[in-house]
Amino acid sequence: MGSNPDIGLLMAFTAGMISFLSPCILPLIPGYLSFISGISVDQLGQSSGQGRVRVLTATILFVIGFALIFVGLGASAGLLGIFLLSYKAILTKVAGVIIIIFALFTMGIIRIPQLYGTKRFQVGKNRFGVWGALPLGMAFGFAWTPCVGPILGSIFMVATTSDTINQGTLLLSVYTLGLGIPFIATALFFNSALGAFRWVKRNYRVVNIISGLLLMAMGILVLTGKLSKLIF
Repeated sequence: MGSNPDIGLLMAFTAGMISFLSPCILPLIPGYLSFISGISVDQLGQSSGQGRVRVLTATILFVIGFALIFVGLGASAGLLGIFLLSYKAILTKVAGVIIIIFALFTMGIIRIPQLYGTKRFQVGKNRFGVWGALPLGMAFGFAWTPCVGPILGSIFMVATTSDTINQGTLLLSVYTLGLGIPFIATALFFNSALGAFRWVKRNYRVVNIISGLLLMAMGILVLTGKLSKLIF
């Protein structure tokens, strides 16, 4: 039976979308958009013309900023995988076990105190204009890493089992698309997105269970050596 790489990449894309729903990203989205665009939260949903273009431009630059960080992680993971190619069988087993542990943590079955902390940048007014959204996206890419650790770490572990830099880069690029597209969609449909955000916040337990199940499936596939066939 032939492998289907779309399935593995779909899992990476879904993981990115789930990262968008994490407690240190989703509730702060209005604040992020306001900060990078220079438009108050109250006015985000009322902007028209130049205001909407400003918010959208700033959001796209912000997404490009954190995309550079995460895709860079993918390239480094692929490079690491090349150096550890002779240990790939062992590395795959270790990666699978770690991802399963992340899944149990995400569902609240086990506790890992080190993963509860999150680094956040304390920022004031954005003094760099719309173009400042690009370096800010890079900065927040680093800041989010501890918060989305279980999901991002799982994708990173899968990338380390790849055979080339391109494979690791592709995997994290797809993950970044899953994280970035909701940002841009929120900028375009801000008022509608707020209603969806409120539902997600009321049902975070359900989101965590779904996230954990996705990671569990990914961990099992990695552990059995099947995910690399689906992706690569």
